[in-house]
Amino acid sequence: MPRRLRDIFTTIKTEGNLLPIDLLQRIAEGDRDLKGRTPDTYYLTKNERLNEVINRAWSRCAGAWRAFRSEAEELADSDAGTTLSRERWLLPLFQELGYGRHHGGRGK
Repeated sequence: MPRRLRDIFTTIKTEGNLLPIDLLQRIAEGDRDLKGRTPDTYYLTKNERLNEVINRAWSRCAGAWRAFRSEAEELADSDAGTTLSRERWLLPLFQELGYGRHHGGRGK
């Protein structure tokens, strides 16, 4: 009896149509007609490999998250952690996502 597509991805649960099972199947099979899977799509240099760039970004974000969580545990109860959240987590995350370095403003 053939396995259903939804049984193939035991570690991925999808809801709705954001990541439909047939799209995941095409990714897993390495479908060359699927757009957005080449280094030039992400404006990488000729010698950069997509998986290496992804790994670098993941490592940077994971390190920033660990540092943020560690410092957050040391905050005083009276400190909301806004500056810490912005400086140690959000700014590194936004930089990795290509938004650059943002300088927060204060509301009036």
